[in-house]
Amino acid sequence: MEGGMRGSLVWVAVVLAVGAAGGLVTSTLVASRAYRQRYEETQKGQQALAVTGSARRRIVSDLAVWRITVRGEGTDLKAAYNVLQEGFDRVKAFLEAQKFTADENSVGPINTTAHYARTAKGQETCKVEQYSLERTFCVTSPRLTVVTTAAAEVTELIKDGVQVVSAAPEYHYTKLGELKVEMLGEASRDARTRAEQIASNAGCMVTQLRDARMGVMQITRPYSTEVSNSGLNDSTSIEKDVTAVVALSFGLSN
Repeated sequence: MEGGMRGSLVWVAVVLAVGAAGGLVTSTLVASRAYRQRYEETQKGQQALAVTGSARRRIVSDLAVWRITVRGEGTDLKAAYNVLQEGFDRVKAFLEAQKFTADENSVGPINTTAHYARTAKGQETCKVEQYSLERTFCVTSPRLTVVTTAAAEVTELIKDGVQVVSAAPEYHYTKLGELKVEMLGEASRDARTRAEQIASNAGCMVTQLRDARMGVMQITRPYSTEVSNSGLNDSTSIEKDVTAVVALSFGLSN
């Protein structure tokens, strides 16, 4: 009788042990599946596609800035001023003949430079040998063609003894701020289209936008391939190409 009870207890213990082991295995399998599922979801969540979009437009400058410098030299200030004033009056008359208004033409102050005599050894002395005076006109006008023509003709006054230096006109586009907003929108749409095409070919779908970075604007001469990390802003040509770039990152799903 006693031996039979021992056998029954042993059997119960074995059953309980097997049950506990089975439960442990089942729990381990469930935990393993849950972990694997979380890992796959995390991996899917980490899938991303980075693309670059761009937009380009041809624009025409709407403002010209042109500087003309007149010089006068003499052994004393009065002589230098007389030469400067004569040249100044000639250039002023030239600009008036081109119909530039007072609003389009501004005049800067007179800059004076003293040139000191030097010794035979090249050392500078306190004696003034000559004075140089300069005064600059600044023409700002939307009449680009008139400015371009005048800039090419004003140096003809040199033949009459006028000391005049004409800088190359600068051509600017005054609505760049508005254009920038429009072009960034175009570049963003271009990036989205590229991302959708790539994802479709790979059997995926584009989801939410994760990151967006705006590149610098490149304003260059027509057909130029120049780029700069800090951006370019050409002022030498009337027509220009403006390029906007954005870098976007999208999530992906299967």
